[in-house]
Amino acid sequence: MMLCKKLWSDRFSNLPDDVAHHILSFLGVRDLASVGAVSKRCREFYLSVPSVNIDASCYLHAVPLVNLDASCYLKTSSKLGALMCFWDRYMFQRGVNKMQRFYINWTFFTRGIANKDSVEQYRINSWIHNAVRCNVEELNLNFTACGGFTFVLPSCLYQSQSFKSLVLNLKCLDEMTLEAPPVSLSCNLRYLQLTSVRIADEKFCKWISSSCKCIKELQLIQVKGIKNITIQSSSLESFTFVGMDLVDLNISGQKLRSIEIKWNFYSSPGYCSLNISAPNLEDLTWAGKVLNSQNLGKLLNLKRAFIALEPTVDDNLSEVFSSICRTKDLGINENTMKAMFKDCFMQAPLDDIRRLGLQLPSFSNDIVPITASLLRRTGYLNSLVLMSSKPSRSDSKSISSSGFDMGYWKLQNLTFVYQLEDLRIDLSSGSNEIEFAKYILENAPNLKKIVIRHHPGSQQSNIVVGKVTRCKIISRAIIVIQEIR
Repeated sequence: MMLCKKLWSDRFSNLPDDVAHHILSFLGVRDLASVGAVSKRCREFYLSVPSVNIDASCYLHAVPLVNLDASCYLKTSSKLGALMCFWDRYMFQRGVNKMQRFYINWTFFTRGIANKDSVEQYRINSWIHNAVRCNVEELNLNFTACGGFTFVLPSCLYQSQSFKSLVLNLKCLDEMTLEAPPVSLSCNLRYLQLTSVRIADEKFCKWISSSCKCIKELQLIQVKGIKNITIQSSSLESFTFVGMDLVDLNISGQKLRSIEIKWNFYSSPGYCSLNISAPNLEDLTWAGKVLNSQNLGKLLNLKRAFIALEPTVDDNLSEVFSSICRTKDLGINENTMKAMFKDCFMQAPLDDIRRLGLQLPSFSNDIVPITASLLRRTGYLNSLVLMSSKPSRSDSKSISSSGFDMGYWKLQNLTFVYQLEDLRIDLSSGSNEIEFAKYILENAPNLKKIVIRHHPGSQQSNIVVGKVTRCKIISRAIIVIQEIR
């Protein structure tokens, strides 16, 4: 009898809560519910898991959102109704057990336009109410809908002292509008990410600036509706904007450390403007078209900058250059480099740069002199990266990349070679890259490593090996020749 009891002892029930919760995190909702029916202790685990995932996608596998026949609609609605009832019971029975993360992946199957008074929105908001009662910290909402869609988060969520993170992502054939909470409603939100959401008006920006006193990271990805974004925050540390539907972007904050902007336009940028006031900024990424007005301010603490713009012939990037010239790590694309250093109109030294990355389609004959002009300003460069894309057959015929040999580089009087420790260079169809690599190998005494990459299917590997072995290498650098993958 004693042997039987030892064999059938419930080891799972005796596990610490955090260990049991980790094991249960690998189970789906059906299996999790089955575990909750085993014993009283298992039910406690089931009702206290720190991460709750409501995922309706498994009930809607291969079900089209449009042109749905009546029988399929009724069957799917019945499944979703049963799922909502299950989660109604679970969230009620959970009580006040602590919840760290609440994830809802939901497809709104209401025919016509889903509005804020729909049954589905009511049920989802009731779950969020219960999550607030459980002191939820992170809320992740992933919605799919086929019609116009307005969503209002319950005010109790913003008032919760434990609520720190909100992610709202929409996959919709139309648009979802997020109504901003009242400016008077303050919250402890630290992280906010909105993707493909329509913002009703500028009250949303005012709410972030005035009411989110603890926010540290803000991401606005493909947001629509709003034309002017103005964020003034004393707590914000990281800001990301990706989109097109915008006229003016103004961002300011003493604690801002990182800004990423990918701003394109369907047509000309016209009178669009960008204004940044972030004196302590350390990391800046800016990609897109050049605006009618851009003011990056004085970035005296900038450590890394990547600028990939699409300037026209008449665009002047002198102000941009003056803002980023003190950075330690600079990356620019070909078009930006051409606009900044055309006709050598920017003569300021770049002595602060320690790492330089150039994103080029190829090391063509027209870009080599501009590159040389840039490198002459970098006297203390430690690391250099020349990245290139694989040229198409038409490009390889039309673009010449074989006009500059080692003799050209020796005439440039490049002082950075005495400090250079690391070089990575991608080969294209010509010889300009390998000639530059040979120059570095024969003139950089402190070089520690050089990586020469070639595109798949080319015969460059054997050619590179032959040319490198004939170099009079003056350092003990490690030479790596590899295929670009």
